Amino acid sequence: MQPMSTRSLVTQRRLMYLGVALALAFPLVVGCHLLPNRNPTPNNNALIPPDRTPDAPALVNYLNKNAERLQTVRAEVAIDAKQGRQVLGLDGNLACQKPRDFRLRASVLGQPAVDLGSNEQEFWYWISKATPPNVYHCSYKHLATGKVNVPFPFQPDMVMAALNMAEYDPKARYDLKVLPKTLELSQETTSPTGQTVKRVTVFSRYLARAGEPQVLSHLLLDSRGKLICRANVDKVITDRTSGAIIPMRVTIEWPAQSVSMKLMLKNVQANAIDKKMAAVMFQRTGLSQYDTYDLARGVVDTPGAIHRATNVQPPRRVNNR
Repeated sequence: MQPMSTRSLVTQRRLMYLGVALALAFPLVVGCHLLPNRNPTPNNNALIPPDRTPDAPALVNYLNKNAERLQTVRAEVAIDAKQGRQVLGLDGNLACQKPRDFRLRASVLGQPAVDLGSNEQEFWYWISKATPPNVYHCSYKHLATGKVNVPFPFQPDMVMAALNMAEYDPKARYDLKVLPKTLELSQETTSPTGQTVKRVTVFSRYLARAGEPQVLSHLLLDSRGKLICRANVDKVITDRTSGAIIPMRVTIEWPAQSVSMKLMLKNVQANAIDKKMAAVMFQRTGLSQYDTYDLARGVVDTPGAIHRATNVQPPRRVNNR
């Protein structure tokens, strides 16, 4: 067997970095307790009797009750990512604020590798191994036209669901599928790119023990029912100050990209981002040395510090990814 070429290794590593960014742009998981547990000690995990099965409005209500307790979340995160047989470990920090602010910065062996962010106006991503390593960005206004060539099906509103901060419309139409051990709450919706998708939240019908999730997973399906992303929650915690349930360890699978990863959060801080911090945190700060590439127009719209210092304009190429 011939050794893999250096170029092949670099290409696979780029795909791995991109896979990490893609999955983090999709729903990770909601970790919310479905039923109140008046006994603080672990129960016997008995199956909820059929006559006590919650209906769809009740499930939406419990999700919203938990979401009301969270306005912002900050945490350190360790990521074990895998694409095929290639494995990559990253460490970083994430922050999120309602309704659409998100930032994740991660490194490999101390070197910056990924910067993924969103605010009310736009989203962006930077990957160190991309060629060239531009800061790719797009406004939500342009994204909504469905004409922007985005390298992955971005679902920004689902970031809030990822951190159990999403509030669901109680007047929307939901379907509830009752299974022997789980409850599947589903809703058809439209993605920011205009595509019809289905979001499915899977609840356990067992009363969760302390540290165990009541919501087991989130699924995102396309219009034909094909799985886009699956996120399973392994562990949750209860924030002492807000009382909210927050996911601590989740496993994500992205079948089309053959990507899976485990996200492990620690030092989680709920409602600890003030206005001054947010004004800096949810902007493209720390990336000014790189050229910025407008995905909607297909051009480099702002040269980075390196090109400005040399007074050389970067090439304005279409499909510059």
